[in-house]
Amino acid sequence: MENWAAIAAEVAGAIGEVGFAATLTRPAAVGSTPWDAAPGAPETFAITVIDGGIKTRYSQADNGAMIPRRVRAVTVPATGEAPRMGDTITLADGAHEVVAVHTTAPGGVALKYKVELAI
Repeated sequence: MENWAAIAAEVAGAIGEVGFAATLTRPAAVGSTPWDAAPGAPETFAITVIDGGIKTRYSQADNGAMIPRRVRAVTVPATGEAPRMGDTITLADGAHEVVAVHTTAPGGVALKYKVELAI
């Protein structure tokens, strides 16, 4: 049986060796009810990323046509805060909105996140 937690730590170590520091920012949470609508403060987390560069991804329209879109792909270890759609990741060239997150989780344990950023 695999020790997936140990493998996740190895993946995080490898990303830490070749990656660089970035900041993950989560927007302020709005109250849980319409009567409690005062937002809190945004949360920030220090993360390490590997920049995979600009990629072309495709979505399919209702009529079957393929629609290209360009995104910046980064890899984030799964040992820290998990990125979510709507978060931003700040790199050297500025803040980028998270538009998709793909989790690599063999055995049910997250090892890394492939994150697509709006450009």
